[in-house]
Order: sequence, then C-alpha cells, then structure tokens
Amino acid sequence: MGKTVYEDNRVKIYLKEPGEDSEELDGSPVGRLDKPVGGLMLLSRNSKDVSSLQGSFYKIYLAACSGRIEDNEGQMNDLLLHDRRKNKSFPVKRMRQGVRDARLVYKVLEYNEENDISLVAVRPITGRTHQIRVQFASRKHPLAGDGKYGSRLKCGISLFASVLSYEDPLSHEKMRFFEEVTEGFPWDLFDAAIRSSVKDLSL
Repeated sequence: MGKTVYEDNRVKIYLKEPGEDSEELDGSPVGRLDKPVGGLMLLSRNSKDVSSLQGSFYKIYLAACSGRIEDNEGQMNDLLLHDRRKNKSFPVKRMRQGVRDARLVYKVLEYNEENDISLVAVRPITGRTHQIRVQFASRKHPLAGDGKYGSRLKCGISLFASVLSYEDPLSHEKMRFFEEVTEGFPWDLFDAAIRSSVKDLSL
C-alpha cells in the first residue's frame, strides 16, 4: 500500500506503490499512473475540482532507459494510436481517427556505462496512454523492465512520478512535492544522482 504525504479539505497527495490501481484510490485522480508505475498522485476530494486543478498541474518523472541517449535534453513529438484490445500504444505517421499527438520534454541526469542505462527526467506535456513508455521505446530506449515495449531487463517498470506541482485554485498558492526512489535495480545505480537532483528538479 502507498501512503498519503499531504492532505487538506480539497486535495490529497498520495504516494502510489507499483501495482495499485489509480481508479481505486480514495479521490478523483488528476492525472493517472499506469498500474505498474509508482509515484506521486494528486487526488481531488470533489470531482468538480479536477478541471480547475488540471490547468496548473504537472508531474516530472524519473525513468531508467536502456542505452545512452544521444541528446542530453530535448523534446519528443509523436502521433500515438492506442489499441484498447492489446492495451498498447503505437507511434504512427499520420493523423486519423483515434490518433492523438504526444509531446514531452526530457533531460538526461546520468548514464551508467556498465549496465548501459540512462537516468532521465521526463515532463509530459500531453497525457496519453503509456506515453513515456512508448515514446522512449520507439527510439530504441525502452524503460528498464518494460517488457511490453521491448525491454529484456528483469525488474519492475523503471518509471516513477517524482515531482508533482499544482496551483491551489482558491488561494493560488503554488504547491510542490517531491519523492526519491533509490531502492532496487536499476534505481540503486543512480542513488547519488537522484538524491542530489530531485529536490530542485525542473523541466
């Protein structure tokens, strides 16, 4: 089970464990996490507040990706089609029914040469199904442990919602929360980098 890290009379910040279902948590999710993915979630106590929170809400993820990423920072832009039957998203070349644009920005934090894994900070601009997972995999950098998208490494999916920010819709106070993930492979390869960067991480 995860844990609540903050709550007031309108929202709750919840640290979700991998395997928990976003849809079964106590509150209306503002941005969901795939079931195998852990990290911070914003839950509204009133479903009517979700749209007002979405305007200022963003998350920054930590991802451990296979291989050395050529550009240390940049943006990825794709057209994605989600196959509900297979529960899998695919990049396509042209817009048609069911296709959505997908955009994210990223920054490489560290590369581990021995294991050929890059630690990357990722901020999705759009929120498509499996977006981060498929956008990196389509560039031959699948997330470690993500067998659905081509990883051969035996571990959990290496994606963690580490930073969460939003503006309180009434007070307009900017709220920011962060959590580190350093336990288990491959996160333990990047312990120092994660601890030194997460607190002030921005994209």
